[in-house]
Amino acid sequence: MIRARNICVNYGQVRAIRNLNFELEKNTTCAVIGPSGCGKTSLLYALGGLVRPDAGDIEIGGSFLLGVRKETALILQDYGLLPWKTALQNISFALEARGIGKSKAQEKAQAILTDLDMGDLSHRLPKELSGGQKQRVAIGRALALEPDLLLMDEASSALDAMTKESLHDLILSIYKKRPMTLLMVTHNIEEAVFLGQKILVMKEGQIKHQLDN
Repeated sequence: MIRARNICVNYGQVRAIRNLNFELEKNTTCAVIGPSGCGKTSLLYALGGLVRPDAGDIEIGGSFLLGVRKETALILQDYGLLPWKTALQNISFALEARGIGKSKAQEKAQAILTDLDMGDLSHRLPKELSGGQKQRVAIGRALALEPDLLLMDEASSALDAMTKESLHDLILSIYKKRPMTLLMVTHNIEEAVFLGQKILVMKEGQIKHQLDN
């Protein structure tokens, strides 16, 4: 599914990723861990097409990655929700942007929220939702696009222990119902072991260890 060869990402004189190589099979889960500033998020953005590598190449699904890919969904650490739109509108907006009619988009968005136990909160704005509820909306928006690759950046970092555990169970449940390739960045070793079939340990812009869980 993913093949990265000799990836380098620079921000001016700062080398965020240095000659990084890894492969990830289709419909498997992978956790990327490492200290702050080691290049985890830069790798995620490169895989999402948001950052163009200065060297090397990335293949996803057998094609070279040249920009943002419509079959890839990205969940950001701050959720990325539009504050002036309700939970329902945040999900349906993503569908409408793909050319789906408003009525059909809202119908699908409501069904997704119901599956996520958020059906009765569909008309609330993000500011009226808890951290865990915002994360569920972000996940729902990603799933609405029916991606074959889901990228998650520190998905549970701002959540309390019980909400974090609930989110982990939700992610596993979604994966079992609809297998996809899932790559998540985390600083939490327990989270990496619980959710990642493969674990990549990064340090100073490189993958130092690859572990099969």
